[in-house]
Amino acid sequence: MKIALSGYYGFDNAGDEALLAAICHTIKGIEPRADFVVFSGSPEKTARLHNLRAVNRMNPWVIIRELFTCDLLISGGGSLLQDVTGPRSLPYYISIVALAKVMRKPVIFYAQGIGPINRNFSKFLMHTIANQVDYITLRDEDSRCLLQQLGVNCPPIKVTADPVFALEPAAADFEQMERLLREHGVIPPKLVGVSVRYWKALEGYQVELARVLDTLMGNDYQVVFIPMDYSHDLAESRRVADLMEKDAIIIDRCLSSMEHIALISNFDLLIGMRLHSLIFAANRGIPFAGISYDPKIDAFLKSFDLQPLPSAGEAMAVQIGNLLQSHLLKDKIAARAREMRGQAEENAHIALSLIT
Repeated sequence: MKIALSGYYGFDNAGDEALLAAICHTIKGIEPRADFVVFSGSPEKTARLHNLRAVNRMNPWVIIRELFTCDLLISGGGSLLQDVTGPRSLPYYISIVALAKVMRKPVIFYAQGIGPINRNFSKFLMHTIANQVDYITLRDEDSRCLLQQLGVNCPPIKVTADPVFALEPAAADFEQMERLLREHGVIPPKLVGVSVRYWKALEGYQVELARVLDTLMGNDYQVVFIPMDYSHDLAESRRVADLMEKDAIIIDRCLSSMEHIALISNFDLLIGMRLHSLIFAANRGIPFAGISYDPKIDAFLKSFDLQPLPSAGEAMAVQIGNLLQSHLLKDKIAARAREMRGQAEENAHIALSLIT
């Protein structure tokens, strides 16, 4: 049983690498005979990190060969089908789906977050190709609404949860991250984690966030920056830290997905722009505050009855203070995460049901 996986893999993005690990781990737990091939931006890196066979995602002949011999194409998870990061992303991923359907292969959109989709050509592709897939599972209700607006109504559509909710780090991951914190002179409790990324439309938030973080450190909290997409987020982490008057810690190291989850489990609060920093926190029952740069952040926060972090410093400080002081929030997040863990596993059952 051969399953091909198409996603944003091989680019050192902790969230997407966690998705790959979660999808394969969950499917293997149900069907041990499952064999995978990953369409990757760095096949050697993917093979090394995940112990999976990987091929160059930009080699059309290799992609055609692998699709021809596969039993199922999984597209996702993540935010593949959107056009705000550039005009080529959605056409690339949807073309892989179209190729698979030409070969009469079953295809599932696996726990995807859809949109934003603004270009007319993107909308045309989604309406034309997405209506040909065999099943669509989504990580939020907003994605379902967008598909309905685009006229995607032929395949069964079900809102489940992000696959990462099914991940559980090993004891060694927790031990290693505790050592890493000690090496940086950081000892729980009273730890706040921060995951930031550069986003042009939010320029200026850095000053407000730095002031709030200084206030937290003045109240005996330690602040730890975590570059989730290491090569892209390290500079932004340093930028915010440099604006602070007090000395925060930056984890200047490329961590695995499991290490990120284990690290975040030590925090009292996670302030994040990266969606999967928030998902990692929720996975461990850690309260989180989301800085919204994309509708997917708002959609995830909504699923936990939370609002995006305000941009004004004073309002930002009030919300963070309320999150830190709420005694019921951690239990509420943990309960919702358990529910979403079951929904995450449902994705795998649905995918396997498509293989005849």
